[in-house]
Parts: sequence; C-alpha cells; structure tokens
Amino acid sequence: MVKKFSIEFKQQSVDYALSNAHLSISELANHLGVGKSTLGK
Repeated sequence: MVKKFSIEFKQQSVDYALSNAHLSISELANHLGVGKSTLGK
C-alpha cells in the first residue's frame, strides 16, 4: 500500500533535515517515521 504524504509534511521534513544535517539518513527517517528509501525520494 502506498502512503501519501501531504505537502506540509514534505516541507516540514525537508526543513527538519536541513536544520539537522549532522544526523544520518537513518536517524532522520526514524525521527520522521518514514523509511530511508522514502526519505531519499
């Protein structure tokens, strides 16, 4: 099943990732509750 994310969630995720660039992709994905591959897309 494909999970769709709102534009707001996507923007907040990008903002969070940019402000926490010291975290790994795995850590960012875990905090946001998404998979690593999803975050990479």
